[in-house]
Amino acid sequence: MRLLAYLFIGAVSVMSLTGCRSGCPMPDVQDRETNAWEEQLERRVELRLDPSSTITIKREVHNIEIDVDAGRFADAFHQVLRDPNRRFGLIRVDRERRNRDKPFHVGERFQGRYELDEAIRKNVHGWWRRFFGDLVNTPGVKEWLCRIENEATSDYGIITRLELSPPAGEPYVLEYHYLAGSPIAGSSTFIVAPLGPSRCRLTQVFEYQELTLTFATFFSAGGLKLHDQVVMSQATQAAALVGGHVLTSDIPPEYTTP
Repeated sequence: MRLLAYLFIGAVSVMSLTGCRSGCPMPDVQDRETNAWEEQLERRVELRLDPSSTITIKREVHNIEIDVDAGRFADAFHQVLRDPNRRFGLIRVDRERRNRDKPFHVGERFQGRYELDEAIRKNVHGWWRRFFGDLVNTPGVKEWLCRIENEATSDYGIITRLELSPPAGEPYVLEYHYLAGSPIAGSSTFIVAPLGPSRCRLTQVFEYQELTLTFATFFSAGGLKLHDQVVMSQATQAAALVGGHVLTSDIPPEYTTP
């Protein structure tokens, strides 16, 4: 409950800067007109790290070893990330309609949506669970939660580097930078390096800078743990897809369970 409270505080902080827009554009709108969500996504600009900010630039690196050949794991990792039916903790990846069911490509934009309705269901209990469990399904509340997701608790990204067929012995790489609408600036890079015929290492490099002091407080108090949970979930699901397992990880076990 404490983490959820911090999340809402951070959301209010970000929305106070962006303003509260009417409507809630979603990626799964199936009308003939241009999807408003896609239009907004295309207008988002890349956020730059700012060394002059009062908030410091930070860098987190994690290594995960898997008992799968690097090429097979990299392909599985790619499949898992673009599967619309998968969730990583409470995060889902939303893509534009023209890109769905297709491989990622450099320049592609996407949204990593933190599903607040599921967060509420998982974090409230007893009478509160019965009350909120019904409440989050009402149209007005769903609209409000969706607006918070779009404007405050989501990451928006653009793929800037994608190496899925590197020379023999070289690593596979996926890198994306954060776009406006995200609560942080910076980048995430996933590197899959071969360690042998049936072993590889996934390195995740997260360089980031929170945009507000309130969100920086939330991120240091628990938000970064959510990020690590997502990374471990992605690695575990990719390994399982090809019959593999995570062998070692420097992410604390306490950080790997939502």
